[in-house]
Amino acid sequence: MRRSRVQSEAVGSTIALSRADHAMTREQISRRAGVSRDTVRRVEEGEPGVQLDTLCAVGSAVGLDVVVRAYPARPPPLRDSGQIHVAELLCSLAHASWKPVMELAAGDHGEAADIGFFGAREIIDTEIDRLILDLQAQHRRNSRKREFLAAHHQRPVRLVMVIEDTKRNRGAIAAHAAFVRAVLPAESREVLRALRTGEPLGRDGLLWIRRRQPPRR
Repeated sequence: MRRSRVQSEAVGSTIALSRADHAMTREQISRRAGVSRDTVRRVEEGEPGVQLDTLCAVGSAVGLDVVVRAYPARPPPLRDSGQIHVAELLCSLAHASWKPVMELAAGDHGEAADIGFFGAREIIDTEIDRLILDLQAQHRRNSRKREFLAAHHQRPVRLVMVIEDTKRNRGAIAAHAAFVRAVLPAESREVLRALRTGEPLGRDGLLWIRRRQPPRR
């Protein structure tokens, strides 16, 4: 609610300033937007309960295009997202030389890598993706976190996307086979060998895993 209030007040202030720039009254804006004068007041004062279509209409009435956009921030905890059992399994498989850190800070706005495995020569940024909806977009999101970790820790970071082994996900990956070979060349067997032996992975990879079952070799 606090975040909603802050955002609503920022938009409302911008709308009020634009109205002032055009020397328009709230009554004029209400007629142009097709809303009541009191609704214009609520928008300008930043009440968070105003509906989006109303906000857009009032913004348009003062010459503003109100755009809502989502930005990366702190993700749901692994436990809440149902990924904790996968994370715990991966940690149990890892060689003692790997030092796993769950929900490792990986951005300036609360982003976090699901697990960072710290080794002697590299870090493995392990991202658990249970459902593939847009592989390239999900890879870009994960790559940004990897790049942050590399810059922050000044060490090589390998990205491993851990994907739940379902028919739907298999189909999604198959549709982008060439892309996967190019950006995630290490297959499950290679990733598992690195985790279990403590040897550096050396390149990015993809690990198939089944819920409550050992990873697929």
